Amino acid sequence: MAEPGQLSVNDRVLLHLSRFATDIQPEEYPPDCTQVGIAVAVGISRTHVPRAVKGLIKDGLVTESTARVKGHERRMSIYAISSEGLRIAEKLWQDAQSDVFPVMKDGAIVKLNGRDIGEQVGKKRAIALLSQMRDGVVHLDVRRRVPVRNLAEAPMNGAFFGREAELSKMDEFMDSDAKMLVVLGNRGYGTTTLTRKFVDSQDEEDVVWVPLNPDLPAKEIEARLIEFGAKADKGVQSLEDVLRLDNALLIFDDYFSVTEEVVELFGRIVETADAAKIIISARQETPAYNWFYQKRHVEAGIIKELRIKGLEEASAKKLLGNDKIEKDALRRVMLMTHGQPMILKMLRENDLEGLRKNTVFTPEEIRYLLFLKDKTQ
Repeated sequence: MAEPGQLSVNDRVLLHLSRFATDIQPEEYPPDCTQVGIAVAVGISRTHVPRAVKGLIKDGLVTESTARVKGHERRMSIYAISSEGLRIAEKLWQDAQSDVFPVMKDGAIVKLNGRDIGEQVGKKRAIALLSQMRDGVVHLDVRRRVPVRNLAEAPMNGAFFGREAELSKMDEFMDSDAKMLVVLGNRGYGTTTLTRKFVDSQDEEDVVWVPLNPDLPAKEIEARLIEFGAKADKGVQSLEDVLRLDNALLIFDDYFSVTEEVVELFGRIVETADAAKIIISARQETPAYNWFYQKRHVEAGIIKELRIKGLEEASAKKLLGNDKIEKDALRRVMLMTHGQPMILKMLRENDLEGLRKNTVFTPEEIRYLLFLKDKTQ
């Protein structure tokens, strides 16, 4: 246990989780019980949460499981305090009643004990403030900052089915020591849609979405990142400062046809990557001379790759909009389209023009696919 007036990371994790203790397991847990929720509350990097709670789990004070989380469609890893952990947390709070803490109030540091803090803000809020101590100081007037969400240039959410394995891999990346995830897929296989879906689940991170248009200069990309970073932290003045933000998620969409300067910029980002997480959706057919990373980066664990294939039959059937499609008809559609989401969506919408312009199918094949997708058992 830390000295009086100070709390260790483990102490603060216990206090934080004690606020969400229940006698009956809930159907949905609050986001505060996830890795990112703990990281934001306690003030540590998300990747450090598993290490921080390892001892608590070993001592039976905290449990780890997979459960539904409010506001999220998928099951996630959550942490819950045990009955013994709750007993320890209550003792921490009782000890804090007489312990004196440095407290930031009205712009000045004053000395208050836990009882004084509790009288001013109430027990529940006082426990939250103690768990959220920063650099040994309790910030009495500070509320959690609303995350910066720069998604103006991100695509709108559309129909989305399946991809549970891919989304889980993206979750694993966020919890890993890797700095960058490259989502690879041929055009029309849904790398952008998948990434947009994943971003929606990251509601605690500061996020910026940058579409990589062929004519977008490297200097403008860098300027956008610095502008975003400065909104998250006023001390940000350079790209390196942005990469050091431990709550930042940088999204670069459709890496394919870029200038030499942009390739060099991304090479620089790889070499100086720090706390920020980076996800790049890229086309599989990107020319070799445009790649900005090497095999050694993957082998060293700096970069992870996620290769996207077509949808499986159950999800393809839903995207086609025909749950009762004839089995043989679905098999033929899958053979011809390889489960490519873009084509399946155009078939669903009877988009003849889109199929002519964006696929290699002949007019006869297009008519046949449209016929097949409407067949029912």
